[in-house]
Amino acid sequence: MRTSGVIILLSILNMPLSAQYYFTGEVKGPHGDNLQHVSILVRSTGMIFRTGPYGNFEIVSRTADDSLTFSIDGYEKYSSPVSSSGFLRVILKELPFPQTSKKNNLISVIRGAGTEQPSDGNTLQTSLVENPFVSQYATVSFACNSNSVSYSNIKRFLDMGLPVPAEAIKLEEMLNYHNFYYEDPEEKYPFHCSSALLSCPWNEAHRLLCLNICAKKAILPNTPPANLVFLIDVTGSMDMPNKLPLVKACLHTLVKNLRSIDTVSIIEYGGRQRMLTGVPGSNKEQLLKVIEQLYADGPSPGETGLGMAYKVAVAHYLPGGNNKVILITDGDISSSSAKSRGLAELARSQYDDSIHLSCLGVGMNKDEESELPALAEAGHGNFTIIDDMQEGEGAMLNLLANHLPGVADKVCITAQFDTTLVQEYRLLGFENKRSALDDTALRLEGSSIGSGNAQLALFEIIPKKDSAGIENIAGIQIDYCLPGQGQMKKMKYFCPNKSARFERASASLRKAVCIALFGMKLKGSACTAQFSWLDIEKMTKKVFAGNNAIDRDYIALMAKARKVYAHTRNN
Repeated sequence: MRTSGVIILLSILNMPLSAQYYFTGEVKGPHGDNLQHVSILVRSTGMIFRTGPYGNFEIVSRTADDSLTFSIDGYEKYSSPVSSSGFLRVILKELPFPQTSKKNNLISVIRGAGTEQPSDGNTLQTSLVENPFVSQYATVSFACNSNSVSYSNIKRFLDMGLPVPAEAIKLEEMLNYHNFYYEDPEEKYPFHCSSALLSCPWNEAHRLLCLNICAKKAILPNTPPANLVFLIDVTGSMDMPNKLPLVKACLHTLVKNLRSIDTVSIIEYGGRQRMLTGVPGSNKEQLLKVIEQLYADGPSPGETGLGMAYKVAVAHYLPGGNNKVILITDGDISSSSAKSRGLAELARSQYDDSIHLSCLGVGMNKDEESELPALAEAGHGNFTIIDDMQEGEGAMLNLLANHLPGVADKVCITAQFDTTLVQEYRLLGFENKRSALDDTALRLEGSSIGSGNAQLALFEIIPKKDSAGIENIAGIQIDYCLPGQGQMKKMKYFCPNKSARFERASASLRKAVCIALFGMKLKGSACTAQFSWLDIEKMTKKVFAGNNAIDRDYIALMAKARKVYAHTRNN
């Protein structure tokens, strides 16, 4: 019999408030190609990170300045100083086959708005800026971004009482994380599009076009119900952007795709330990509440946690179902080889009872030795290293069904505005690229989109005098190809020219606009200069009713931001 969800709070420890800094950048090859999975060694700590699918990296450091070493097979190793005050862009030189590495390995760096110049051995660091207003004749293209880690990283800094580095604040990821406005596509289409034209809360003379693009959810008609027990490492070493924040964002993806027949349990191990057991997949609010409360702190007593996870899996065992224990960690959980062998034996014995064990590694080098692959093999499960959101999404969805295909690849969105209605406009967010406007390279870098993802894009518009009889304010084109197919397809949508007051918009859209305003205020945007943190907090309390855990969590985060920024110029 299925039991109700129970939260057991064993211990709570305060988080350290030591200062932290944020290093961001990107790595490219000599032909401008993005280099993913580049190993990045941080000199001060010896820790290793890797670049994401677009060659980007995000690293937290205890110091404002450091040194990074970049290395990947086929390219020459390169070391560079890095500062938290800028964005580091480098281009690595290919190794001339079959020669080995050389010392002078950086051939150029990206300067200013993307022009390349010969390197003098020094890297130039530049700050990211908001997208400017552009002419109504300009066409904007941007890659659909399923990433949502930024919101977890923002929470991480504010929970510690620290200002959030500007490079860590990405509006599009903040909107993705909450996914307040999901709509199911029609069966024959991979996406559903909708839009709303609203008054702009921070400028009455402007308008906001809210464009919502939702990917269909995978159909699992013949997949048995799942009993998933997550054993999650929340020890101090998980306190990095590419670790626990990434895990939380990926768990959001899983929750979106859970069915009512699925059961989820979550067990933490670390400085504080909690256990949520037997929650049906339909109770998404309860699951998201516990996910939001995950934070890294304390030592690593993971050995007993695995035994506890198996007990929970047995208690909620589904005959004929998909019964799994999933260990998520950044390293080994046993303190000796003997204990490691004991955990492997436990995994083998539980497999005899049809309970599989899978291990997900975060922040790990693919070449480093670990007990996790052997542990997953003993439990007849999979070992997967998660470096970025796309890999994490795939790993989570594969827990429900093996080899679940994505919705679409090379997804790119293009918007073109009616020149008789629009004078100028700007895209909010997507500043992580040098230019999100008229950048044809973005069209070539379209991303893969998984089951149930939603992308909410906001455009701030300076309108012209409204013209009667004009039905649509903008045309949207989605370029994509189906998974495993190379042929590009197109889907078009037209945004109706029907304006409404922000106060009368749906609750989901009003929440999204509040989140965007919050992100701009964190970044110190000139658009929010007339708003104090108290003003934004009051607005948030009106929009977020506070009648569920997610709303209450967001209101609490806003209050923390007001305290953190109370004595700064960004107040």
